[in-house]
Amino acid sequence: MARIDNVVEVKGRFTRKEIAQQPEMWNRTYEMIKERKSDIEKFFRGLSDKDVDVILTGAGSSAFIGRAVHGIRVPYQQKQGRVIPTTELLTHPEYFLQKEQATLLVSFARSGNSPESLAVVKMLDAYCQDAYHLIITCNEEGELYLMTDNNRSLRILLPPETNDVSLAMTSSFSSMMLAYILTAKVDRLAEEETKINQLAKWGELILSKYEKEIAQIAELEFERAVFLGAGPLLGTAEESHLKLQEMTDGKVMCAFNSFLGFRHGPRAIVNDKTLLVYLFSDDDYSRKYEYDLVRQINDSVKGMAQIAVSHMPLTIEQVAFDLDVRFGSASDSTTEIEYLCVAEIMLAQLLGFYKSLNLGLDPDAPSLSGTISRVVEGVIIYER
Repeated sequence: MARIDNVVEVKGRFTRKEIAQQPEMWNRTYEMIKERKSDIEKFFRGLSDKDVDVILTGAGSSAFIGRAVHGIRVPYQQKQGRVIPTTELLTHPEYFLQKEQATLLVSFARSGNSPESLAVVKMLDAYCQDAYHLIITCNEEGELYLMTDNNRSLRILLPPETNDVSLAMTSSFSSMMLAYILTAKVDRLAEEETKINQLAKWGELILSKYEKEIAQIAELEFERAVFLGAGPLLGTAEESHLKLQEMTDGKVMCAFNSFLGFRHGPRAIVNDKTLLVYLFSDDDYSRKYEYDLVRQINDSVKGMAQIAVSHMPLTIEQVAFDLDVRFGSASDSTTEIEYLCVAEIMLAQLLGFYKSLNLGLDPDAPSLSGTISRVVEGVIIYER
């Protein structure tokens, strides 16, 4: 991949590599899930006669994965999952759990060494009479992976390259999200192969066609950024706001919301130093609401710049975007929104990377004070 300037050679080399490797990691994640197909089916068949409460958990970016994909039903279960971050589940288990209820905890973890993630797994086993675990992680040496080697757990280990070296989760985030999507679709994996190949091509297109333009947007002197997404894309919007904020060490303050929810007060954040990023859905019904808000914003305070990210082409009368990131064409059919959640995160990753460089920071380790770190520090786990 072409570099914008030589500074990339010095700063952010891990982050840039980890962003760029995602299309390859998505294909490899598919192959790994395909190789584990019989193990996955056996695990979920073992739960088929149970009314299982499915909880998707993690901390920070790992929790945001669940917000994007919790609507996907796991095999043999008709209920959608619930999203409860480890940071909430650890302190108030009685508010979320029932002792007699069979419970499947889906843990997303890049390193598998976060204190809350480890404590919540132990807590669930002690609290619930019938507890199971689906562990999706990038680190085979992580304590979470090592401690769940038992017959009540299914461990999905992703390619070692997804265990990002840099502070910000990039390939780990998108690959863990994809792994859960494919695990839930394990009974029709062959049908998904073409979609995964297309997903990888989308990622490659974003890198080859739009990276330079994203870098140019990063040179604008915006001080705030807002990411908007509807339905599952709200999870991607949430992760997007964190990517830009953490890679700029908080120098760019970020927010996220749904298109409809943004009107109810949060819109007050928009001023002439605000960057607005719209993560558009594919379906016409959702787009009606999304377009309405964009028109309303453009009739009043519309910020410093606006970016559209979409699969299907879009046209909104009298609205001109400063950057229109489109990875599909008019001839494409609409695709499942969960795959859009994977693809559309790349905009924020690249934007955060180049804004970090623009501010003189190192995207690999942007926190000058050490306030944030790759694996959270300072958490004390107390006995109940």
